[in-house]
Amino acid sequence: MLESLLQHLESYAVAAGRIILFNPWFYLGVAVILVLERIIPARRDQRLLSAGFAEDLLWFGVDGAFRVALVPAYAALLATVYERYLSALTVEAVAAWPAAAAGVFSFVMIDFLGWFHHWVRHKVTAFWYFHTVHHSQREMNLFTDLRVHVVERLVALTLTFIPLAMLGVDFPTGLYIAFAITWYTRLYHANIRTNYGFLKHVMVTPQSHRIHHSIEPRHQDKNFGVVLTVWDRLFGTLHSNYDEYPNTGVADDRFPAGRSKGLLGALRRVWGQFWFPFGLLLPRRRPVR
Repeated sequence: MLESLLQHLESYAVAAGRIILFNPWFYLGVAVILVLERIIPARRDQRLLSAGFAEDLLWFGVDGAFRVALVPAYAALLATVYERYLSALTVEAVAAWPAAAAGVFSFVMIDFLGWFHHWVRHKVTAFWYFHTVHHSQREMNLFTDLRVHVVERLVALTLTFIPLAMLGVDFPTGLYIAFAITWYTRLYHANIRTNYGFLKHVMVTPQSHRIHHSIEPRHQDKNFGVVLTVWDRLFGTLHSNYDEYPNTGVADDRFPAGRSKGLLGALRRVWGQFWFPFGLLLPRRRPVR
């Protein structure tokens, strides 16, 4: 299992780099989302290439560097721990299922665990500190999805890796599903005004996820879903008003934000945002909501 996992993680890291840097489909996907932001913006006063967009591009680079350099090694560590101490918990029957059934099962499990670790990152105070970086964006855009602190990445990987291994989810299949989901999550983080019509009852939309990022107290801890809304419905965390497009962000003046122009200003903000959660772990620092 470990050798196979490492091979797939290395292949995934290389493929991800090629898709970002050399694959025209990546740029086409970005262009399509930017066009949608121009045609049907959730906030008409937000510029297409805003200060928040530039900031998230920097986070995109930071997140990508950590995912290539650190995440495979951490996943290998988790795999080693699992093989040595938890492998007896693996449900072997799933491996014998037909490919289609195994694929559907993998998608459902990945989607549920995405909902679960998202919910945990809101409910555990220390995890929320790092998740604050993601929620702080006031100018939502397609790269806001990758505005993620490395500590949060490691927490999410820990909470999903072991259950998926226990359930016997095929790692190549899981990686490909996760990769496809990242494009969908980019779409609904964008500044787009749509709730997908009748599909809003089944799928997470730009409107419903904007509710999740809302700065308004009545929207707090709602709409944790990744692709499907079924988990929010089952666990009572769904906000069922489908026509609201609130402002987004976190209500904390200490968070390193601002409007300083230029690359240097954006770099300073990202640097401060990276270290901000660690400061919240110090004594006498209150939770940020």
